[in-house]
Amino acid sequence: MHRGKFGFTLAEVLITLGIIGVVASMVLPPLKSTLDERSNMTALKKFYNEFYNATKRIMVENDIPYYWGLQNNNDSSSEMLVNLYKKHMAIVKDCSKTDSSCFPFPILKSNGSVKITATNYRNWSMRGFVLRNGTTVCVDVNNGWFAVFFDVNGFKKPNKLGYDVYAWAVNQDGKIVSMYDPSISDEAGKDPDYDSAFVYMANGWKKPK
Repeated sequence: MHRGKFGFTLAEVLITLGIIGVVASMVLPPLKSTLDERSNMTALKKFYNEFYNATKRIMVENDIPYYWGLQNNNDSSSEMLVNLYKKHMAIVKDCSKTDSSCFPFPILKSNGSVKITATNYRNWSMRGFVLRNGTTVCVDVNNGWFAVFFDVNGFKKPNKLGYDVYAWAVNQDGKIVSMYDPSISDEAGKDPDYDSAFVYMANGWKKPK
């Protein structure tokens, strides 16, 4: 007596693979988004600590920014600022004001529209640099204080404020503050996207639900 042979037909295999594909297409994008978000939050916290410590060390050597002679849209001020941080951060590349290759422009708003372009970089005498861990940084000098934009996952997309790009300011006293802080100029703007790093920080380095 012959034993019966059990198996799947080609049609059944194809149907099963199709179902797996549909489920994967539904599950994987949200999972990837969640993992990317956690990775970006971890990188944001790490960069905050690194930048905070570097700023403190710079002030020990050079006093508070009030005495640095920072001037708005001034090439010399921007260059001096980058040179100060070079001493205390693992900068592997820095760019002149005519070279925007140190930052993944354009910077996008949270809604996907363009916020800051490479042309803005050049016109505002901004300076960019890249850290050893891949974080890209761009500084915008104002009178007595400066803004910092940084992309925690480097040149990977989406290069969007509140997702992988964040911003804050360093006021005349050397404190890292929100772009809305009253201690800096009103010229900082009123875009809530600029405030995302501090919103997440206040929420335990997590995006509010």
